[in-house]
Amino acid sequence: MKKILLLTIPLFIFIASLIYLHQKVQIYVQAYRLNSNHERYNELVDKRDYLMYNFAKEVSLSKVNQWAENEFFAPVGKERVIALGFSPRNKAQSSWIAKSLSRFLKTSAPTLTVLAEDSR
Repeated sequence: MKKILLLTIPLFIFIASLIYLHQKVQIYVQAYRLNSNHERYNELVDKRDYLMYNFAKEVSLSKVNQWAENEFFAPVGKERVIALGFSPRNKAQSSWIAKSLSRFLKTSAPTLTVLAEDSR
């Protein structure tokens, strides 16, 4: 009995220290990733600031207004809608569950089609 106890205590201590070491390594790995992400973030912020400074230096409001006049640029009004790359979609086939629910609940078919597909 004492021999088994003498073997299990060092084994238990070894396993505990191995788990502790693994956690420490994971902390250092995450710290390294965080540091590299922070350095990359700072680099991108510096590039953005540099580009914004150059843009503000080169382009003034008067140049933008002159371009808008030359190109007959007009902002879109609230009553106008622009659809870019519009392609009509086929309507989904409603199942008999959706049709019966729409009759019973008097709701729209697309909502019930989603509900019917979700219940499958």
